[in-house]
Amino acid sequence: MNGFSTKKIKVLAWPANSPDLNLIENVWGLFARAVYGHGKMFQTVAELKDAVWDKIQPSHLESLTNSGNNRLFQVMLKFGGPSSY
Repeated sequence: MNGFSTKKIKVLAWPANSPDLNLIENVWGLFARAVYGHGKMFQTVAELKDAVWDKIQPSHLESLTNSGNNRLFQVMLKFGGPSSY
């Protein structure tokens, strides 16, 4: 962190794992619903990957990335505590 202080960058005391700000957790949820929602069994990893990606709409991923600023703001309002995300 010395590099930050020499550049006069303020470092916040932030938890190493903040689920409210971790967008990939939402992507895993999308994957799980796509895979297990139909009870289908897949023969290969490639078949599973293709099936999952075909179900995930780009608009879902765009929505997640667009929510980043609001997620951060909500966590700040809660002084680092859990938000509604």
